[in-house]
Amino acid sequence: MSEISLPVEPLASETFIREAQKVLRGNILRSFTKPAPALYPHQWNWDAGFIALGYAHFDFKQACSELTSLFRGQWSNGMLPQIVFSIQNTGKYFPGYAFWNTRGVPGKPRNARTSGITMPPVHGFVLERMLGAAPDVKTYKPFFRKMFDKVALLHRYCYQHRDPDSEGLSFICHPWESGMDNLPLWQDVFECFNMDPADIPPYERRDLEHVDAEYRPRKESYDRYIYLVNLLRRKRYQEPEVWKDYPFQVQEPLFNTMLSRSNEALIELGAWLRRDTGQIREWQQQTIRALNSKLWDTNSGMYFAYDRVHRKLIKQHPASGLIPLFCGAPDHNQAARIVAWLQSPAFSGTPENPAWLCPSYSTQDARFDERRYWRGPVWININWLLYHGLKRYGYHVLAARVKSDSMELMHRYGFWEYYHPWKNVPKGQPGGYGSGNFSWTAALAIDWMAEE
Repeated sequence: MSEISLPVEPLASETFIREAQKVLRGNILRSFTKPAPALYPHQWNWDAGFIALGYAHFDFKQACSELTSLFRGQWSNGMLPQIVFSIQNTGKYFPGYAFWNTRGVPGKPRNARTSGITMPPVHGFVLERMLGAAPDVKTYKPFFRKMFDKVALLHRYCYQHRDPDSEGLSFICHPWESGMDNLPLWQDVFECFNMDPADIPPYERRDLEHVDAEYRPRKESYDRYIYLVNLLRRKRYQEPEVWKDYPFQVQEPLFNTMLSRSNEALIELGAWLRRDTGQIREWQQQTIRALNSKLWDTNSGMYFAYDRVHRKLIKQHPASGLIPLFCGAPDHNQAARIVAWLQSPAFSGTPENPAWLCPSYSTQDARFDERRYWRGPVWININWLLYHGLKRYGYHVLAARVKSDSMELMHRYGFWEYYHPWKNVPKGQPGGYGSGNFSWTAALAIDWMAEE
């Protein structure tokens, strides 16, 4: 079960960086780095992007290998799978390759074992930042040229297969595609459709062998996750047929922010590579416009997810509603309202009970859970995105606080998957949760330290 994380003395900068590098090296599995030692034994999509950012500062070849390894699992229609499974870890994770049953699915590469869904498209802006860290741009230009084409194909998939109304917003078909698997807002979607228990195949969770159940999704949520996978695999993942009567189609702010920011990066990379980016520019304009016309709620001053099947905004307050700062979607008035949220008791706590920036869910909501996966704990990747978004709008002091809080958490407790959101951790509770030696936490620490 989960280890207890205890506060430690802050490490000197060089020692801290070496410890972060050690985490990444310890999780290497041949050509890629797994997210964690045991809990996540394969290669995950957006994890690979964040992990590459860390390697870019001390092992650029490995940074390139992370993305090359991931994209070997890309389907012919452009879909980049959530998981590319490692053969040497077969049977150690659920749902594994056999459960996804993607073998023989038209369009899936024959030489890769993958899941059948995707994750937030971070890879465009990851490539852009990698270019800035490249030790020899000329040597690595063929890599960037190849990856540009693959990422552009992924974006084409998002707009052609996940935006049936040509709005500029890509929908996700499963909570796992959001990267934020256990947000309370998915429950609002689940409650809108009936689920026949007979359509939930037998399964045995493996995550609870590594992490305490009180930190992970509850069984009723996991049943629905598996139910949705079963619907997809029954129809052999064939689009657009698979979406007919499919009950989970959500246009989500973070996913579309990653898509938008990566569009922006591809436009810059395309200019360097002398590629035609006219289509990408059109996609970008559409997405920025749609984020504001459809997902922005003027009364609340936050971006919300939209359930396109049941045609309603899901008016809950996860940190993902603040993330569009990262892609430049808000105007300055909207940005100020987002910053007000970030500085409010919902995300900053109170003088009596201060929070580390930034809890993954509003601390003032009844569904907030300070320990459970994505329902309150602080995540370093969310903070990294917020940091860069705040800097984009000139909120440098608040950005510095987000970074400082993140670094303090890592210094105190180590490189955990997620952290307790309260600065005054209740006695007997650990400060870090999920898996220790978590790769993207270490990688983003290295990226932050490279700025100093």
